[in-house]
Amino acid sequence: MLRICLLLLSLGSILLLGATPAPIITERNFQAHFDHYGVKGSILLFEKPAGRYVAYNLQRCRQGFLPASTFKIPNTLIGLQTGALPDTATMCKWDGVQRKFPQWNHDMTYAQALRVSCVPCYQQLARRVGVESYHQWLRKLAYGHMDVTPQNLDGFWLDGNSRITQFEQLDFLQRLHAEKLPIATQHQRAVKRILQLQKTPEYTLYGKTGWTFSSATNVDNGWFVGWLDRADGRTIYFALNIEPQSGSANDQFINARRAITEAVLREMKWL
Repeated sequence: MLRICLLLLSLGSILLLGATPAPIITERNFQAHFDHYGVKGSILLFEKPAGRYVAYNLQRCRQGFLPASTFKIPNTLIGLQTGALPDTATMCKWDGVQRKFPQWNHDMTYAQALRVSCVPCYQQLARRVGVESYHQWLRKLAYGHMDVTPQNLDGFWLDGNSRITQFEQLDFLQRLHAEKLPIATQHQRAVKRILQLQKTPEYTLYGKTGWTFSSATNVDNGWFVGWLDRADGRTIYFALNIEPQSGSANDQFINARRAITEAVLREMKWL
């Protein structure tokens, strides 16, 4: 009886003070999926409406990493909202420089640039947005901890001190999914349409990969972030971050980002 009274008193205190109960976090061991692809890392998932997190390598999920091309999501939104990007059908002109990835070496729309992670297109956009607009809109979006200066304007998401955690990625994605960001609804919907990767009768998958290349200051680091809208009304948000177990990234590393995420979703019976 005393235990029940104490529990009711505790719940009453939470309601009275308006406090938010701590989120439910369940830790699971998904290491076998990472080992299969020769990578190490972490994955964080959030199930709605259940309101619970599922994490592998929880401590690492709280560690910040460069956002790499996952930043193209807020970057597109900021571009649209500020007018630096009139719409996602706007053409990005190729500068004629032959780059490592052939899919970057031609004119394309910004919708295409987002899908193929065309860094040069988004560097052009960054220079149009400018430092002050980034400072203003990144505060409004509450997107990680970005370090934007005149010196790193066209690459602060790829190198330097910018950081975002997997928890912060999921918070941002939930607000985008619900169209609760301080961005015009039409722009949020336009970006979500581009992020759609797969649609079946059972689910629709949305996502964006990212890859920070190995350099003097960085190791190869990969992201896959997004969400899964299920036909039963549940939504599963996910953020995976990986590094090679040894050596540098290869084709297996590139494919591992989405493959591991989907393997985990299948293990959880969500996919």
